[in-house]
Amino acid sequence: MQSILIVIGLGLALAFIASKLFKRVGIPQVVGFMLTGLALRLVGVLNEDITKTLGMIITLALGLIGYNIGMELKIRVFANRIGKLMLLVIIEAILAFWIVMTLVFFVTSNLPLALLLGSTASATAPAATADVIWEHKSKGPVSEALMFILAMDDVIAVILTNAAIAYALFIFSPAGDALVAVLVTPMLVIIGSVAVGAIFGTVFTRFVQYEADRAVLVELELALIILLVGIVDFLGLSDILAAVVFGFVVGNRVPEKKQQAPHMLEIIMSPIVMLFFVLVGAKTDLTIFLGSIGPLVAILALIYLSGRTVGKVLGTRAGARIIHCETTVQKYLGSCLLSQAGVALGLGIIIETRFVAIGGEAAVMGMIILNVVAISTIFLEFIGPIAAKWSLNKAGEITLQKDHIKAVIPIDEGITTEQEGHTQESKNKQE
Repeated sequence: MQSILIVIGLGLALAFIASKLFKRVGIPQVVGFMLTGLALRLVGVLNEDITKTLGMIITLALGLIGYNIGMELKIRVFANRIGKLMLLVIIEAILAFWIVMTLVFFVTSNLPLALLLGSTASATAPAATADVIWEHKSKGPVSEALMFILAMDDVIAVILTNAAIAYALFIFSPAGDALVAVLVTPMLVIIGSVAVGAIFGTVFTRFVQYEADRAVLVELELALIILLVGIVDFLGLSDILAAVVFGFVVGNRVPEKKQQAPHMLEIIMSPIVMLFFVLVGAKTDLTIFLGSIGPLVAILALIYLSGRTVGKVLGTRAGARIIHCETTVQKYLGSCLLSQAGVALGLGIIIETRFVAIGGEAAVMGMIILNVVAISTIFLEFIGPIAAKWSLNKAGEITLQKDHIKAVIPIDEGITTEQEGHTQESKNKQE
C-alpha cells in the first residue's frame, strides 16, 4: 500500500511540474501528464502490476470526464441543432471508418481486419480534447459543436465495432450464433447506460430541490458519480455514456443559481484526471515493434493514423457545409478530433480478447489490431491536444487572456457594441 501511495504522489508531482513546463511553451498540459506516465514506465516505477491496481482510477476519471461533458450539453444551446449535429457526427465517423477500412483492405486483402480497424478509427477520445477546452475556457461555435461530438462520437464507434466483430466472428465460426448476439449486445449496452445515467440524474436533481448547502451537494454529486461508474462497470455498460447522460440531466434541470456545486467538482476531479492521463501514458508499450509482427503493425499504424486524420477532417468539413455551420466550424472542427484513447483502446482490448480465445489466424489478427490501436494512440494523444489548442486558437475561442483582462480592468455592463469592438481589436493587436 505504501509503495502505491508513493507512486501516486510521485506521478502527480511530476505531472504537475511537466504540465507547467509544457504550458510555458504553449503545449497543452495533458501532453505533460502523459509523458510523465511514459517516463515512469520506462524507469520501472509504473509497472504493469501497479497500473492494473490503479485501473479503477481510469474508470472513475472517465466517469468524471463524461459527467462534465454532459454538463456542457445545454438544451438551450443545441435545441435547434441536435438533428443537424447528429448528421455531422455520423458523416465524420462514417468517413473515417470507410477510409481506414478501404486502405487496410487494399494493403492486406483481409476484410475482417479492415472492418475492425476502420470501426475503431471512428472513435474520438473525449478526455484529452475536453481537457484543452476546460484548461483554456474555450467558448464559441467550434467549442459547442466539439462538446456535442465528443459526447456522441463514441456511440457510433461502439455500434460500428460491435457490428464488425459480429461479422468477423461469423466468418471464423459460422456455425455459431455470434452474428445475432453481438449485434444485439451493443444496443442493450447503450440503452442500459442511458437508463442508468438518467436515473442517477433524476435522483440528484430531486435532492437539489430540498438542499441549499452547496458543499453538501458536491458531496452527494461525487458519491453518485462513484456509485454510477461502479454499477455500470459491474453490469458491463458504458461508464462514459452513462456519466454523460447523468451530467446532461443535471446540467439542464438544476437551476443556474445552484450550478456552482457541479462546477466546484471540476476542482476536486483535477488530480484524478491528472492521474488518469499519467496512467494512459504508462500503458504505452514501445516494444511492440520488436516482435515478428512489428513491421506489419508499423505499416498498419501509419495507414490508420493517416486515414483516420483525413477522414475526420474531410468528414467534419463536408458535414459542416451540409448543415450550414459557421466558417470557423468548417475550417477548424475537424482538427480538434484527432485524439483517441480510452474508448478505442477498450474496443481494441475487447477485439483482442475475443479473437485470441478462438486461436489461430483469429488470434494473430486480434493481437495486430490491439497493437495498431495502441501505437496509434501514443501519437494521437500527443498530437491531438496540440492540434485542438491550435484550432481553437485560430477560431478565436481561447478566452484565457480575455478573462484576465476582465479581471484586471472592470468592464461596465452597459458597454456599447462599438466600445466592445475597440476592446477586442486592441486585444487582437496585443496577441
